[in-house]
Amino acid sequence: MRAGTPVTHGAVMLLPIERVVLHSGRGDDRGSTRVWFSAIKEPYALIVRDAGGLWAIDTDAAAVSLEALRQRVPELDTVLAAM
Repeated sequence: MRAGTPVTHGAVMLLPIERVVLHSGRGDDRGSTRVWFSAIKEPYALIVRDAGGLWAIDTDAAAVSLEALRQRVPELDTVLAAM
């Protein structure tokens, strides 16, 4: 997981949190083994800083623990300090 680039709209600051999902597979094709890998970035959560303070929501629009995000995103405190 990693923090993206903060976006400011008026007095509201938004910080997207994304996760990288890795996929791999292996299969046989005409007698030879083939291996494949792919990676995609997915939205995971959104941190909002507004007049009400600092809070986070996940991609299902449910509240998520900011402390849990701090544990999973090592650079989060640095990015938040710059917001």
